[in-house]
Amino acid sequence: MSNTSYKNQVLIISEDEFLPEGLEQAVKQLEVDSKICRPQDALAELKDKQLADAVILSLQGLQQLENESLKEITEQIQTLSVNMLVVSGESTDSHTPGDYIGKGIFHACHNESGEMLKGRLATLLELQSRLRDLTCEVEMFRSFNQPVNSQFHQMDEEMRLAARLQRDFLPKQLNQIKGLHFACVFRPATWVSGDIYDVMRLDEEHVGFYVADVVGHGMPAALLTMFIKRAMVTKRIIGNNYTIIEPGEVLEQLNIDLLAQGLSEYQFVTCCYALLNIKTHQMRIANAGHPLPIRINPQGDMQELDVRGSLLGIMADQKYQTKTIQLKNGDKLLLYSDGAESAFITEETEGSIHFPKGYENLKSSDVQSICDGLVDIIERKENAEHPRDDVTIVGMELESD
Repeated sequence: MSNTSYKNQVLIISEDEFLPEGLEQAVKQLEVDSKICRPQDALAELKDKQLADAVILSLQGLQQLENESLKEITEQIQTLSVNMLVVSGESTDSHTPGDYIGKGIFHACHNESGEMLKGRLATLLELQSRLRDLTCEVEMFRSFNQPVNSQFHQMDEEMRLAARLQRDFLPKQLNQIKGLHFACVFRPATWVSGDIYDVMRLDEEHVGFYVADVVGHGMPAALLTMFIKRAMVTKRIIGNNYTIIEPGEVLEQLNIDLLAQGLSEYQFVTCCYALLNIKTHQMRIANAGHPLPIRINPQGDMQELDVRGSLLGIMADQKYQTKTIQLKNGDKLLLYSDGAESAFITEETEGSIHFPKGYENLKSSDVQSICDGLVDIIERKENAEHPRDDVTIVGMELESD
């Protein structure tokens, strides 16, 4: 059936005297608009005739045409996403159908009947019509997706900005004090983290440091970590005087501030806060539902410090006990969020904790190497069996004698 509203456009590339006999008959019966051009003019014609529905390339008589020229012609046709019918001549021709293997390229023989060529050309035009319809549908879907893609892009940029903002709340550099070294790991599960930490030089004798973990992930948890950063009051200043606040009292006040915000019932927080006297090596520490800190002595013995307390943001008037621990030269201390718990092996029957097999030497390493090793352990376990989680570690080390 002819299409009265649209006639297919067919470009025939051939020397006039070598035009296949049945081709004129096929074109006439299919009622298509056709144009013949010489191979030397094909590239210019294709650039001007970008709406061709099919191209017929007759190889008969093209022995003198450079292979490179034919390659340019076929590449230009494929660039336009137009199907091509290559009509090969006798086997003595220098150009063979095998030279034109590719998508959208079909073959016919020069001596085929008009009916055969008609059938092949009709197939090309039908495929081109379907391709044109599919292209329209793809463009339609693309136009529908543009607002969605734009929204995803905006959300991605906002999350990147939130991640940068959250990192601005972290220490720019750790206080490295003579005889005392800190190392840290801050690895969010997504763009932003539900963990936060800080290391603060409070005066000439005291350093405070903590790790806090908001129950949950994503932006709500990250926003709450920023509140925690501002709400952690570790030193009370009155006039020209100040008082270092005990860790238990710091957590009590943070609990009060969290409850005062009237947050949803699922916004709970854990925190472990330590206060170290850098001259006496006496450490005061309090814990609110956080994983127990780990002490590693110079001999490599690992011990969980038994300092416990309730989650923050649940009960009013909650009290938190401050424990005093005397540290020694060469001692190391690890505070970490629950995302790092998988890095340790706890023997329930013996009540001991140690590093996994293959990492036993970490216990005698410096605190930076311990933190790096813990990340390696965590990532290996995540790849094998565990989902990714926020991981935050603050390590402290007293120099040996």
